[in-house]
Amino acid sequence: MKANSCIYFVLPLILFFFFQEVASGQQVTTTHQLKADSLYQLLSKTQNQESRLEILSELVWEIHYSDTAQKFYMEAIELAKSLGNANLAAQNINRLGVYYRNKNLQEEALLLYEQALDLSRKAGLGIQTGHSLNNIGQIYNYRDLFEEALSHYEEAEEYFLNANDQDGLGYNYTGKALVLGELGRYLEAIQTIDRAIEIRERLGNERQLAVSKFNRANLLMEMGDLDNAEIDMVNLLEFGLTYDLVRALNALEKLVELKIRQGELEKAIKYAEQAIPIHEERPQSESMIPIFQQMAQLYFQRGDQSNFQKYSELLQKERAILNAEKTKNHLSALTIRRQREEIEALNREKELIEKNKQIQLYLAIAMLVIILGLAYFLYVYYRFLKKEKEKNEILRQQKEQIAQQAKELEESNRVKDKIFSILSHDLRGPLHSLISMMQLLNDDNLSQEEFQKYLPQVSQSLGENEQLLENLLFWSRNQMKGMTMQKSYVNVHRLAEKNIRLLTQTNLYKGQLVINKIPESLSVNLDKDMLDIVYRNLLANALKYTHSGDGIALAVQEEKEKYVFSIKDDGIGIREDVKENLFSNKFMTSPGTHQEKGTGLGLLLSKELIAMHQGEIWAESAQGQGSEFLFSIPKS
Repeated sequence: MKANSCIYFVLPLILFFFFQEVASGQQVTTTHQLKADSLYQLLSKTQNQESRLEILSELVWEIHYSDTAQKFYMEAIELAKSLGNANLAAQNINRLGVYYRNKNLQEEALLLYEQALDLSRKAGLGIQTGHSLNNIGQIYNYRDLFEEALSHYEEAEEYFLNANDQDGLGYNYTGKALVLGELGRYLEAIQTIDRAIEIRERLGNERQLAVSKFNRANLLMEMGDLDNAEIDMVNLLEFGLTYDLVRALNALEKLVELKIRQGELEKAIKYAEQAIPIHEERPQSESMIPIFQQMAQLYFQRGDQSNFQKYSELLQKERAILNAEKTKNHLSALTIRRQREEIEALNREKELIEKNKQIQLYLAIAMLVIILGLAYFLYVYYRFLKKEKEKNEILRQQKEQIAQQAKELEESNRVKDKIFSILSHDLRGPLHSLISMMQLLNDDNLSQEEFQKYLPQVSQSLGENEQLLENLLFWSRNQMKGMTMQKSYVNVHRLAEKNIRLLTQTNLYKGQLVINKIPESLSVNLDKDMLDIVYRNLLANALKYTHSGDGIALAVQEEKEKYVFSIKDDGIGIREDVKENLFSNKFMTSPGTHQEKGTGLGLLLSKELIAMHQGEIWAESAQGQGSEFLFSIPKS
């Protein structure tokens, strides 16, 4: 009864803050408000557990954008499991995965989708199986695993068709069209997204219809059909201005890009200016960053220093906000993982208790086994004496092997000590700064204005460590477990373009001109994740050691038996003493043009990954004359 009383007290507050939050960014219809309020009233009066589960499942979906939705999903899932209701258990697990996906916690979302898929298949739930496959396909699409994503979408389609679930087909065709577009199958993609739009028009789901039309517009832009893409984007803008300001900003982002591509620069500027007051009302950095970036580039090319400076400052501000949000989401992921590990530990402890109950039953059997074992031991001991000579020889060989391993371990320990030094110095510093700021703020020794002034600096420092963390984790996994290459034909131009887009949204980007000269059609048989790490490290180095306005070019030279890839910059070059120790485990480095820190670990990791491809990596540079990093990949 105390738990129920707590729910009756907390839920009205949650609903209040939820609708306050949503109302600030979009116009929630009276129907939705009334439905959530009505469901709460029903929940407060219902004692039957089955009825409570159904009401709670509907209510939590109405407030699923709220940060407080997570614990209510967990309550609904546990209640569904205790009642043996596999359908609502799978449904709420899938929806909790959507909640995590919206917070960019893809790993946690994928675990939930797979759990829902397993539960749905065992229970024979066709529609929930389809939704689980849809959701997994979406995660694979985010990770650029397009063939795997398409396979899941096609399997999900069969379940929705068999169940005649039109709403599920609307989700399926919307996601599937994006994957087909990524695979270059544009005609199929357009046909598929048109089917999704037809279904959603028939169902009258305006919000989801807007999503489908937005996706169609993106496909049309990729195909070069800018006029028809503009029609969908303008419709989305009108819808967003009325119902959903985030969608309006999404539309304005694409309209700015579209108008620049059409050469209608004044219209692009008007769309960018229209986005600014909407952004102030409903902040959405992920759409504003490309808008500000395109405007800064446009005014830079025009030579308009005032507007270039204006949009550059806005761009840096939004990047800082996005970095802070990424840090928050990363900490949330760590908390969720820790909670999951604690739950798993409790489950293991429960299993151990159950097993201990069986031990007494096995003791009598064990005694008999021991007696038989003693007899067997005597026989084995006789054989042991006979083979002692052979084992001594084996021991001698093992001793030599251990001596060699000890030598390798000594070198490994030296590298480990260096890694710990990096962790201690480079990673702890920003965290200590943040802790100190929080202590000063708590003791009233730091004003809110001072706190706001220094917080971006700490956020920047934390953001600079993101690539170091990724390199450390990837390198450590290779050292401890080794890595298995998973080769496939990879479009290198697209992979390089993705890294350019990611890194030019970080603090390493200072206004350099990055050019991708790799042919768009070039596909090479290699491990995509490994090449992704190599390009990220080499491009980050080029951005670190160049000034604003310097050029950076990514190119490839095809030779008889190999490809030679290069990243060339017009930066400050490399000192001779540093150049001699590049790609070594001495971890030598020098500060960047904005005093960015480095460890040398990225180059060491890149060398190991290229070596696994039977290739080579090297650098050509002279101090003050720029640098060129090259690596080769054999043809296969």
